[in-house]
Amino acid sequence: MKKKIIILVLFLLLLCGCGEKKEKLILATEAGFAPYEYYSNGEIVGVDIDIAKRIAKELNMELVIKDVAFDSIISEVKTEKSDIGAAGISFTEERQKEVDFTDSYSESKQILIVNSSSSINGINEINKVAVQLGSVADSFITEQYPSINIIREKKFLAAIEDLKDNKVDAVVMDELPATKLITKNMLILSDPLVVDSYGMIVKKGNKELLSVANKVINELKSTGEIDQYLLNHMGINETNKSNSSIKDRFYNSVIYDGRYKYIIQGLTNTILIALGAVLIGILLGTISAITRNINENTGKLKIISKLSKAYVDIIRGTPSTLQLMIIYYVIFKQTNINIVLVGILAFGINSGAYVSEIIRAGISSIDKGQWEAGYALGLSYFPIMNKIILPQAIKNILPALGNEFITLVKETSIGAYIGIVELTKASDIIASRTYDYFFPLILIAIIYLVITICLSKLISLMEKRLNNARS
Repeated sequence: MKKKIIILVLFLLLLCGCGEKKEKLILATEAGFAPYEYYSNGEIVGVDIDIAKRIAKELNMELVIKDVAFDSIISEVKTEKSDIGAAGISFTEERQKEVDFTDSYSESKQILIVNSSSSINGINEINKVAVQLGSVADSFITEQYPSINIIREKKFLAAIEDLKDNKVDAVVMDELPATKLITKNMLILSDPLVVDSYGMIVKKGNKELLSVANKVINELKSTGEIDQYLLNHMGINETNKSNSSIKDRFYNSVIYDGRYKYIIQGLTNTILIALGAVLIGILLGTISAITRNINENTGKLKIISKLSKAYVDIIRGTPSTLQLMIIYYVIFKQTNINIVLVGILAFGINSGAYVSEIIRAGISSIDKGQWEAGYALGLSYFPIMNKIILPQAIKNILPALGNEFITLVKETSIGAYIGIVELTKASDIIASRTYDYFFPLILIAIIYLVITICLSKLISLMEKRLNNARS
């Protein structure tokens, strides 16, 4: 009896513990926009993050931060993948049609950055300008100055690099991040092009969250805390290291602030996604190829064969980036699914179409006489395929399958579109804090090269073993 009472008490305590678990408030942001959001000590911090934490506290919820591409934030909120979005988002009528904006919490000035050696004094003297894709600067230049050639970059830092390399005449961006990104050879023209304000975004009709967010923002504004947030985060200013020694630049890019952790996380996710995707790809590709081969040889499974062909045509005829975003934002719209798992599924489905054609080519490379010999011996389709055709086909298709796996490893770099921290995203995170692309990009390139060489050696070893076994 005592044991039963103890078990009952433990069960009730467990239930109580579960009940105390906080719900999550998911924030979508792009953490390359200091002082509003940026990486420090392995986590995302900034003015927007401080405000979001206060909103989460008001709601008695746990704040979860997702780092996605800037132009994906509105999609994140619209599809309810995230509850709230913040990344120095300016109010525009077009955006207002898609999401609801909170009250403004900070003023934004879109300014013009030029090289100090340039004679440019205003926007009318510019032929080519760099902006961040989807930003207010992008919309403003597109609408007001259609004759200017616009280079749209995914990151502000990339736009600054374009100016540094004289690929553009100027950069248009927000004033505060500009003061942290420009080098000593650049200057900000005094007159702003446009002045607007920042707000957070929530899903259309989410009045409860909008009301709480506005309450918190207005309280922080009235007490002066938002101004203090800005001062605090503007004080964390890492100077450009481009003129430091190679040793210092390497330390700043890899060791300082534990930045190697981003590379480890990116490498782990890259390998995990690639391995999971290749397994799914081989499974789907084999089913698709054999289904179509059965139809070609026996006339059976006609409908399934047509579906398999349609699958291959659709996947091969559309970009993998588009497929990834459709799977995440459309198919799993209402599902709170792990983004790494989404990456595995998306890349696996994509790979399956190419593997299908590789296997079909391998099967077709086997002389038809071997099929006839198998039928003459009284064997049916599957024993012939299993014992005669596939063993020979595998040897023929192994190099192509290896190349597909290598391609898959590199293709995982587009996972950043939905917030996956893979190798390329890791380099972006580091560069967003050091303002130096050299070491992050070179290091990531070396890692990809090492992975590729190792896979190539492994495939060559497997080929030799198959040849020896055949001999």
